Amino acid sequence: MRLCVVKEREKITMLTTIIIVVAIYFVAMLGIGWYGRRYSSTFDGYLSMGKSGGILLLMGSAIGANIGNGFVVGGAGGGATSGLAGSAYGLACAVSTLVAVFLCDFIYKHNYNSLADYTRERYHSEVPGVIYDISTAFSSIGLLAGQLMAGKALFETLGMPGVAGVISIAIVVFIYSQLAGLWGAYATSVVQTAIIALGLFLTIGVLFSKDAIGTIKAAQAAGTATPGALDFSGMTPAGFLAMGLPIVLGMATDQNVFTRVCSAKNAKTAKLAQFFSFLVMIPLALMPAFIGAYGNTVYGAVGDSAFFTVVMNELPAIICAIIIAAVLAAVMSTIDCVFIVESTVLTRDILIGTMKKEYSEKQLSKMTLGLNIALLVVGVTLALNAGSILDVLNAFYSFLAAACFIPFFGGLLWKKGSAKGAIAAPVAGITVVVLGWLGVSLPSLAGFFPCIPSAIAFVIVSLIAPDKAKD
Repeated sequence: MRLCVVKEREKITMLTTIIIVVAIYFVAMLGIGWYGRRYSSTFDGYLSMGKSGGILLLMGSAIGANIGNGFVVGGAGGGATSGLAGSAYGLACAVSTLVAVFLCDFIYKHNYNSLADYTRERYHSEVPGVIYDISTAFSSIGLLAGQLMAGKALFETLGMPGVAGVISIAIVVFIYSQLAGLWGAYATSVVQTAIIALGLFLTIGVLFSKDAIGTIKAAQAAGTATPGALDFSGMTPAGFLAMGLPIVLGMATDQNVFTRVCSAKNAKTAKLAQFFSFLVMIPLALMPAFIGAYGNTVYGAVGDSAFFTVVMNELPAIICAIIIAAVLAAVMSTIDCVFIVESTVLTRDILIGTMKKEYSEKQLSKMTLGLNIALLVVGVTLALNAGSILDVLNAFYSFLAAACFIPFFGGLLWKKGSAKGAIAAPVAGITVVVLGWLGVSLPSLAGFFPCIPSAIAFVIVSLIAPDKAKD
């Protein structure tokens, strides 16, 4: 849906305002990134900001990692199709932060900077950790592409080529990532989160003042509204779970959780930040879905452009521009976190941790730069060819859950879980996910299903090939 419904003379004002505000906003974010260089002058500082994270910074990370694109833009796209049920992704993100509360003490106490640190200690083998690292690196491609698709959706809504949006965001975020490090990503996330949350409340307030609910009800009576626009009937329970469960299970072992906890001042700070994030995200998750349902009802908006269509047509130009700038800047900090994840799992875990190599700070800096460039190229390619933000995120989180959930929680809950079982589990789970991608028919609850064969493989192989007793 393009911006054709806005009056022509207002359209020029809107576009001009958006361009100016986004430019100023990006410069400000780059300034924050530049300031954050003092926390990322070393490789360890780049990855953990020296364990200086307070509640506000960690909340900004937990919420900002989700609220920029999949949560807001994807949630509105889901709402345009499925009504309030389109909030499945956002609600799953919220629940995942609650799950992380119960992991904080464990992660912080043992100083597990990644899941590979845990598997190396638990299974006395490098292989499960390497599988996790590679799976996380692969899944990060999907998260990166999903974020870049926000630029594509915005440019298409403005009547401009989507490819220009993807490439523009990619270039800006690459420059930003080389400056900011973890501290910069978290600091900008605080700003983005506050503005986006305020923007959602303002948008909902404007829509309510225009009797949005009455408008949708009238359209429902006429048979022209989004199915389940005002409830959760627009998606079957199985469909809702299939969208939400991969997010919860994938994020439970997501590298960002380990990074966030280990960057905190202490475990209590990490727990409070995760819990408060959960409380904030629950009501916020419903708002984009409602906005999308309204956009579909009034403007016929569909897909990832639904959010931008509504804010551009319903809000004053300056407020609309600030919200859009915040969403795009949140994409910057989220992608920065993706780059940090890649550096953690590929450089710190595999090259340094598994292969026992030693590198100078200059060498580590060059490797980080090369990894970021390669990841960005692949992410841009996927973003330009993918259809839906939520579909991309769901697919890659399904992969991550299938690869990592059982080896982690199975190892925690079952003492007889063995190293070979921890290898068999991801092989079985990933096989199921890939078969699904290839079009092989699977149960409707596809998001949870990969964990079932993964668990079965873990148990059977652990019993057949137990670990040898340690002296």
